[in-house]
Amino acid sequence: MVEALLSGFGGGLVVSKLLDTVLPFGMTAQGKLFKRQAALQRELEKDREDFQERMEERRMRFQANLEAQRAELQKYLTERNIEANREIALFQARAMRRTQMMLAQENARNVLQDHLLQDALRTFPLNVSPLVLLHNQGHSPGHLLAFAESQQPDALTLCQAYEEVEAWRRRPEPLNIFVAPTHIDSKIKNRRALSDQIWDTVYQRIESFFTRHYSRTGSHPVIFYPTAWSDNSTPGMHAAETLHFFLKDLPCIVIEPRFDGSTFRLMFSAWGMGYNSTVHHRTELSFPVNIDIALATAAYERSRRALAALEEAERLLDPDETGFAEIKKTLTRNLDLYEALHIDDRIAQGRMDEVEALGIYNIFNIEPAHDLAGLAEKFASQIGLNLAVLADIHHLRCYDAAPLLPGLLKKEFPDFYKSRPLREALFNEYDRTYTWLRREEAEYDESGESRLIEAANIKKTLALTDEDEYAGSVAAMLSKYMADNFGQSRSTLEDNLSLAIELMRESDIAFFQRILEIDSVASNRTLYRRLNAKIFSLQNP
Repeated sequence: MVEALLSGFGGGLVVSKLLDTVLPFGMTAQGKLFKRQAALQRELEKDREDFQERMEERRMRFQANLEAQRAELQKYLTERNIEANREIALFQARAMRRTQMMLAQENARNVLQDHLLQDALRTFPLNVSPLVLLHNQGHSPGHLLAFAESQQPDALTLCQAYEEVEAWRRRPEPLNIFVAPTHIDSKIKNRRALSDQIWDTVYQRIESFFTRHYSRTGSHPVIFYPTAWSDNSTPGMHAAETLHFFLKDLPCIVIEPRFDGSTFRLMFSAWGMGYNSTVHHRTELSFPVNIDIALATAAYERSRRALAALEEAERLLDPDETGFAEIKKTLTRNLDLYEALHIDDRIAQGRMDEVEALGIYNIFNIEPAHDLAGLAEKFASQIGLNLAVLADIHHLRCYDAAPLLPGLLKKEFPDFYKSRPLREALFNEYDRTYTWLRREEAEYDESGESRLIEAANIKKTLALTDEDEYAGSVAAMLSKYMADNFGQSRSTLEDNLSLAIELMRESDIAFFQRILEIDSVASNRTLYRRLNAKIFSLQNP
């Protein structure tokens, strides 16, 4: 093709010369190209070999570094393992020592608890075993044992809780009352006889009162232990501490009387009152009682009455035949000394110090069995009154039982009933409890009318308000209740009750049950029967 192209230009000479020039030139360029490619190939091969050497060197360095780190890690893990094993061994040793210490402490605690229980049983101040007391009232003595575990009660449904509360209300647990023997100051002569004479009477009076009015089968059960004190019990031994150790699960009151000749102190210990807690609360109630004045006055009155009886006998019989000459002489001496020492004036003026310095037993002929009877009656009344108030408040807070003492005060404690300040103080105690109940019930009874009516009933029973004031107060509370709960009210008590009978709901039963206790309602037999029938129909649909 090249030759054909060149032949077109004519002349072979030119072509041959041209071919001689071109062909050597082409062959020389190709050879240079091959040489260049070979040189480049050798450079690439050399670069590749250099790169491989560098990579191998880096790999070797990395491998050496990796081996060094692996060795370091192994060394670290070995050291940590040794340290961990050491810590585990140390912990196990410490745990073993702690376990041994805890076992020793637990054994010591069990031994101490056993000794404590045995010692408490040995010094228990009652003839009745504490285990029997707990068992008879349905309480477990488990808290007395060191290894006893507290059992958490299972969750109760609302119905079960309601049934339990109602069961407690129907069968209330009795309040236990213990009165320890009186501790009389050693400076008082014949203090043992004084204690015995007073306390026998006090026990009898209080036991009789609570047996008649606070029976253990009634709505306000109280168990009074008058003669349960054992020979181990001595006055002033703080029997409440031992009783609390055993009977902390029972509602209890323990009274420890103390008398120093001028002041009679009652140390009250209580726990479980109102079922708030088992904490042992302790307080003191004291009132002045001068034993010398009481004995001197009692000896004088006894001598005067006895002489009057002897004079009457001597009018019928020969004085020499009666055989009372010596007795009459002693009785007359009591009267003469009383008048000669102006005891009445000294008592009025507070000047008994000189007579007390002589000693009543050295001045008068004292007959403890007779001369201490009045003092014992006073003690019995004071103690019985306070215990009755505590029992009422306990059952009111626990079981919503209306107090009994206000209705018994005039008959059982006539001397106290005569004192208006005492009746007011008694009402204030109950009123504080009703105030507490109103606060507790504020969530569902904001006005608390039923509690106000109960308090008004007690105030009326204690003769602290007249009939008109009481009736007006009750009528006002009823009118307010009708307006707040039914949106309407009437002007009179009877009209409001008639309206209430038509509109009453089940939630109103508690309030109108209190209304039934009001004298003006109870005296209206027709209205009383209608209201009572309505309440019964709501309770038994």
